[in-house]
Amino acid sequence: MEQINTKLITRLALPEEASIVLNLWQESARWLNSKEIFQWRPEYFNLEQVNEFMTDGSDVYLAEINHEIVGTYTLTWSDSLIWEELDNTNSGYIHRFAVNRDFKGQNIGLLLLKSAEENIRQKGKTLIRLDCMADNLRLNQYYKDYGFQYIRRMKQGNWSASLYEKQ
Repeated sequence: MEQINTKLITRLALPEEASIVLNLWQESARWLNSKEIFQWRPEYFNLEQVNEFMTDGSDVYLAEINHEIVGTYTLTWSDSLIWEELDNTNSGYIHRFAVNRDFKGQNIGLLLLKSAEENIRQKGKTLIRLDCMADNLRLNQYYKDYGFQYIRRMKQGNWSASLYEKQ
């Protein structure tokens, strides 16, 4: 789908839009699975999770171009489960970053990252943080290319994540 105007507008998702957010997560999971990447699985996600993010102090965003939903991300203000002793109040954490596959190849991911970074900085945070599956080499490189610095690998059970931050 070709876009003439690439002005990205991000806004907080409304409670009645939880199913749209869920659909984006599940769509991304299906796409990842089709590429033999199993960091997300569609069945891992449900409306309860979306609603929990929407009510626990996190900020769930939807992104639009020309009134069409092109992606979503969630910002959290703490992540001690993943970041452990490195978790701090100077950081904003990007989670559930997903691009509508109908808009692939249009740099929507970079626009979403830029938007997330701006929203984190508007909250007065100095560090932008995220994690991704350590074995997803392409995604790890994507974040490095955007200027994120690798901090360390975190392992939980059979799953390990690469932790990244940007100042």
